[in-house]
This record gives sequence, C-alpha cells and structure tokens, in this order.
Amino acid sequence: MKDDFGSFANLQSFETHGIKENADYSSFGMESDIAPQPTTLSSGDSDSLEAYGMSVIKSMVANGVSPTPYNYKIYFEKMLEDKSQDFRDNAAQFIDMETIPTEKQIILEGRILKTQNLMVNTLKLMGAVYENMNLLQKLLEKHKKEATDTNNPNALQNIMTVLSKELEKLDEVTRKQLQEVNTSYNRSLREVESISSDIISDAKYGVYNKSYLDSRVAAEVQAIALGNYKSSLLMVKITKSLEKKITTEKNVLLVNKTIAKILQKISNKSDILAYYGTGIFGILLSHNDKESAKRYANRLLEKVITTNMYFGDEEISLSICSGIVEINSGDDPKDIMKNAVESLKKAANHNISFVVFGEK
Repeated sequence: MKDDFGSFANLQSFETHGIKENADYSSFGMESDIAPQPTTLSSGDSDSLEAYGMSVIKSMVANGVSPTPYNYKIYFEKMLEDKSQDFRDNAAQFIDMETIPTEKQIILEGRILKTQNLMVNTLKLMGAVYENMNLLQKLLEKHKKEATDTNNPNALQNIMTVLSKELEKLDEVTRKQLQEVNTSYNRSLREVESISSDIISDAKYGVYNKSYLDSRVAAEVQAIALGNYKSSLLMVKITKSLEKKITTEKNVLLVNKTIAKILQKISNKSDILAYYGTGIFGILLSHNDKESAKRYANRLLEKVITTNMYFGDEEISLSICSGIVEINSGDDPKDIMKNAVESLKKAANHNISFVVFGEK
C-alpha cells in the first residue's frame, strides 16, 4: 500500500491504454485477492488498531504528506486494503462512529424545513381560495333559485343588489387571497431553487452529483498545492458495444444503476463517487497517482466483466471504459474535468479499457 502513495518503480508496468475488450484478463498483474490471516484489534496484538494508527502516521511522514485530519482519514482507509477482512470490518466500525452531521448539512436541513412551511402555507391559502369558489357557486345557485321563484320586479331588483354586494365582498377577499398565494408560491419557488443549488447528491443513482464533484476537484487542487502529493480523476461509462445492445432508456438506467453499485462496493469512503451526466460516472481518488488509478480501473473492470444482466431472454455481459487524469499542483480544475472526459471518449472510440491523459 505504501507504493500507492510513494514510488511506483517496482510495480509491474501497464499498457498505456489499458487492455483490449475481451482480452485475457488474467494478465493484469493484479495482487492476489487472498486475504492474510485474520487479525484482531486487541491492545496486546502487534497489529492492533493503535499500532495500525501509528503505521498510518509513519507512512504519511515517509511520503512527505502533512498529517492533517483529512489526509489521515484517506491514508487510514487506503491502507486498510492490505489488512484482513476481519480487521477492515472492525476498523470500519470506528469510521462509521465518526459520521456525524456537518454544520452545512444542518443549515441545509433548516432551509428545507423553512421551504416545507412555506409550501404548507401555500396549500392552506389555496384551500381557502377553493372554499371561496364553493361559496360563490352556492351564492349563485341560491340567488338563481330566488330569481326564478319571483315575478316581482322590485323583489328581483333586491336580489340583484344583494348578489352584487356579496360578489364585491367575495371578490375583494379572493383577490387578497390570490395575492397571498402568489407571494407564498414565489417564496417557496426561490427557496426550492436555492436548495437545489446546494444539493450534493444524485437521487437517480445514489451518489454525489456533478456540482459536488466539480467543487471537490477544485478543493483537491488547492490541497495538493499545500500537501505536495498527487491525486487522480477517473471518468467511467459503458462501452459503445454495450450501448448498442441496450437501446431503451429503462435498460440503460438499469445498467447504469448496476455500474453505480459496483463502483460503491470497490470505492473507499474517502473516494468521491459522482454521476457526471450523460451516462458518465466520475471518481476522485485522493492521494492516488495515475499508476494507482490504473490499478483501480483494472480492479473495477474485473468486477464489471463478471457481471451479467438479463433483458428478456437475452443475457448481456457488462463492459466499461475509463478516462484517467492525474491531478497535480497548479492544474486548472476545468481542464482536469475536460481532459478526463476527452480521455474517456478516446477509450470508448478505440474500444480499450482506459486511456490516461498525456500518455501515448
């Protein structure tokens, strides 16, 4: 794992553009999936949580990474990949305990409650307007019956006079209520639009959205300038050959949801997984240079190609391609996103597993 953050000189080399679709995937050079013997988190164990915490700090210092809480969390999770499943499961309990609402989340929820109150108020006002419409209908029916039952001109004139006054009063009340409805509706709409601009999740796939990914990439560039390390951004989508097999929007949605679930399973909590749009998923891998990103892309591909889906009587094997960009200090966030998408398009057009921006 140390090599993921430091030198990669001893790693097996990869093809520049990854592997061809339907190639022999046994030649990836991936590490064995066989887990080491289970370890415990007891205080007397040499591989205890305390000892592991010290090794995380030592690894950060050895790689010249500032031991900030943010960096420590990323290293803590990344280095767990070298541990047994039991150790990872136990350590994950401590990570989950630290998942508490942020101040920004609390503020957002307050705005949501405010918007809810405005919408409830709008509905109440609409209810009052509806009642007035019912009242108008009843008044018209009442006076229509009175007018039908009388032949006296004076009585008929009185009926018309009373109706006119009632309509004037009802019109005054209704106009005021409609103005209140309009005001409440516009306030609700502004709040909803304001909340939407701060939403960081994509409801369709249960991951972050493009806006949040953009902001995190920009923040990562600033953090790299201070911390002197490298990170990577991956863009992932299904291959063109798979796109030709799934022609309906419903099936495309099902396939992309499956890809999202696979991404969630292999990603660490510190990885930023987002839906970029037009069938593209983005993954920000902090403290992972392009060599680590290549290994991630290969690991993801191995998981995807072993997944089959049925559409009617037809069984379809999933396949993906990726674009990789290494993030360095001073990079323009917009260029990072653009280059990642361009690398993804190149991988898709040439039917290869991944393309790394800047490599030939």
